[in-house]
Amino acid sequence: MRTILPIVIAASAVLAPSCSGDRAGSDATRASTAVTHTSTTAATTSATTTTTSTTTTAPPNDLLAPPPTVVPNLPVTDGLAPKLHRVPTTDRVIFITIDDGQIRDPSYLDHFARLGVPFTSFLLQTTAQADPGYWKATTERGGTIQTHTITHPNLRVTAEAKARTEICEPADVFTQMFGKRPTLFRPPYGNSNDMVRRIAAQCGYRAVVLWAGSTNDGKLTMQDGQLQPGDIILMHYRTTLNADLDDVAARARAEGFRIGRLEDYLTPG
Repeated sequence: MRTILPIVIAASAVLAPSCSGDRAGSDATRASTAVTHTSTTAATTSATTTTTSTTTTAPPNDLLAPPPTVVPNLPVTDGLAPKLHRVPTTDRVIFITIDDGQIRDPSYLDHFARLGVPFTSFLLQTTAQADPGYWKATTERGGTIQTHTITHPNLRVTAEAKARTEICEPADVFTQMFGKRPTLFRPPYGNSNDMVRRIAAQCGYRAVVLWAGSTNDGKLTMQDGQLQPGDIILMHYRTTLNADLDDVAARARAEGFRIGRLEDYLTPG
């Protein structure tokens, strides 16, 4: 007891040097405790806030293009739908388009989800009808669906009546299947002429879409060497699609481009 008493007195003196008695000491002790509790609560709140912010904020996608700065005006001229391999824009944006649809690998769906960028599937009617569920799953991962004829003929040497069926029928079928009418048409092999463009316009398509570069075996090749604003990239639903997508993503990053939604530029609204 002789050892403890001087220590208690000294502590009391330090806590309240200008006061005397047990009441002053108790008040100072309560004040010190309140300050300590407030400081601890604030620190805990700050830590909690920081943790919440970290877990709820997703990192930005550096590949995803913002909305168009200006939507191009692409009128039908002389009854012909516009034909283009590059969207007329100064935005540093490119577009992914994927043709046919014979190979429907589930890994493609995971890859689309990881990339988190838009893409347009130009499907044959036969492949769309073979697996509607798969194509609906692509739309849940940023994809849109447009048409590429029924059976993939060379339209330059196809009779007009047959060409009309090949071009127009998929638009009606896809509207029933997917709940939205296609607005873009891609001719097989890129083979187009005035007849094809006229039929496309009459069937309600806003544009006949070709391409400025294509992928093969995981490698992107551009017709003009380097990427240009508005370039449309052609791919196919082949076994190398994941590698093709990775190369396009790498080129876009290396050359300072982002990936946009083709329909935002060609069929706004």
